[in-house]
Amino acid sequence: MKNLMFFLSLVFLSHLATAGDGSGKVKRIYAHEKNNGAGVIFFSVETHTNPPTSCPGHEWAFDANNDHGKAMYALLLSSAAQGKSVVVKGAGDCAAWNDRERALWILVDY
Repeated sequence: MKNLMFFLSLVFLSHLATAGDGSGKVKRIYAHEKNNGAGVIFFSVETHTNPPTSCPGHEWAFDANNDHGKAMYALLLSSAAQGKSVVVKGAGDCAAWNDRERALWILVDY
């Protein structure tokens, strides 16, 4: 059991190590509709470091069709309107859009 827990921790930590980070003021926000009708929010901030190689774009993306996505969208709009900086942690995948890293969380930096 200890070996399994150790292995799972390594897998989890290695996944986070390949995820990107971002920070700064919001430079761009826009919404797009996927073919299945799902809404996707794209945004960019001043810096995006270490994006996964599978997601070559320097913008972020996330699904806007759930409570988590709606909350992140509200944070982005509020931050942009107030000129506040944000911190972004990437998920290390392109699950929301094929060439943009999916944002895992967004923090407003006051």
